[in-house]
Amino acid sequence: MIRAEAVDAMEFPDLANQFRVQGVPQTVINSGKGSAVGAFPEGRMLAEIKRALSS
Repeated sequence: MIRAEAVDAMEFPDLANQFRVQGVPQTVINSGKGSAVGAFPEGRMLAEIKRALSS
């Protein structure tokens, strides 16, 4: 199962600091086990998710 949430870093600066938001968009996977900054192809997102799940 996958759950996704969108958060405005300007409205939630503490959360942005917790996950070290560097740019927009930034995708945080499994509470910080994986992260990707910027827009990228679906295949790269899948690879990052798999990497985060294996750590």
